[in-house]
Amino acid sequence: MSSLQDMPEILLLCMEEKFIKAFDEALPAFWPSFAGTNPPKLSVTTLHESLAGVPPTTSFQLVVSPANSYARLDGAFDDAISRQFCLPNHDYDTLTYAAQEVLYERWKGFAPPGTCTLVPFPAELEGGNPWGCKWVAICPTMRSPDDVTWDREVVYECVWSLFCELERWNRQVRENKTGERIDRILMTPMATGTGNVSKERWASQLVLAMKHFVGALENPERWSNLGWRDVDDELLDVEKTWKPRRKPHFDQD
Repeated sequence: MSSLQDMPEILLLCMEEKFIKAFDEALPAFWPSFAGTNPPKLSVTTLHESLAGVPPTTSFQLVVSPANSYARLDGAFDDAISRQFCLPNHDYDTLTYAAQEVLYERWKGFAPPGTCTLVPFPAELEGGNPWGCKWVAICPTMRSPDDVTWDREVVYECVWSLFCELERWNRQVRENKTGERIDRILMTPMATGTGNVSKERWASQLVLAMKHFVGALENPERWSNLGWRDVDDELLDVEKTWKPRRKPHFDQD
């Protein structure tokens, strides 16, 4: 039985084509073997669209919020989430209140950047959208809306935490035969708006998180018993996404 069976499909929603291009370029650069497997180890489909423009025939069970640490779903893509899933039949903050209740139980109201918390839609929102979405994943890329270029690996950390929660949920559904599997998720570029993270850093860290997480699922013996020498490759991989390249020093006569 495949070690990847509990991973959902990914819809990568990009309003601007430059992000799709950055992702398409990052795949062969940071995960060269991705294209060589059929079917691919992770299913990723890019959509050049806004949330409102996603066709009703394109179903997904979970939407990812690249949120702030307090789950205020009221800015940028979070605003689109609140508008699409709450309005016009419910209060704009319906999903925010549901997320904050879960965040208080899990984190006492403050979810540190780089974490992920799965939040089920409240009962009044279920069935109210054309895509069959029932979950929001709160993945803070920042404490509050601000430039986060200083937080050099926050995209990698958020994607890793998201994958951990999704894999755990689907595995528990499969093993316990209770609950509903999350088959497909919808996510956007993380921290590239207010956060000011470059499209290149976002795309490369997304691809590396995908690659490394697949490696962790396929090689539990290695990943459950790591020494510093063992993680050198992964550390250097991610470091390359933000560390400036050194210019060569030349001896002058």
